[in-house]
Amino acid sequence: MTVTAPPRPPRSSDPVDRQEVEALVEALIEEARQRARRRRRIRMAAVACVVLVGATLFAVFERTAESQNSSRALTARSGIAGGKVKVVIAGTNDKYDVRGGSLAGTGTFQASGAVTDTGKALAYRTVGSQGSLITLRYLTKGKKGTITYLVKIDTKAGTSRWTIASGSGAYKGLHGKGSETENAAYTVSVLRGTVSR
Repeated sequence: MTVTAPPRPPRSSDPVDRQEVEALVEALIEEARQRARRRRRIRMAAVACVVLVGATLFAVFERTAESQNSSRALTARSGIAGGKVKVVIAGTNDKYDVRGGSLAGTGTFQASGAVTDTGKALAYRTVGSQGSLITLRYLTKGKKGTITYLVKIDTKAGTSRWTIASGSGAYKGLHGKGSETENAAYTVSVLRGTVSR
């Protein structure tokens, strides 16, 4: 960038000729243009800095928000550290003649302890050919997710044990096992045991 100095101003005693005046005016106009260009460059640099800072702040806050959301989801999912659990399932024994794995009935469940939730329960029943092994599959749908409990009842040995077959939502990856008892009318099942991640 070259800066041209304006011609020296005429002395009051010198005669002013038209070319000198025009050259002086041209030099002043050029100097004004250069100053305007400098101001524009400075303003553009300032705007670019503001945009860059804004974009950086947006990215940082967006990443922080995503991190907090994923932390909440992880906390909700891993909020079940493990421990004792009791699940009461009622009203799922609507169809007594179901033996081949079909829907035996719908009812409700209430879980307390390490798992705390309530909601709808579906029961599917399979009875072995000898009649001594009954398999109940309870699908519970609560506010935090679903858990499928698999109950194996051995009528000859008199044992009834349950495990968690699967889970979703907050219960994804949850494991558990325990024993199952029923009331005399087989209308209420109570699962007691432990769960863990």
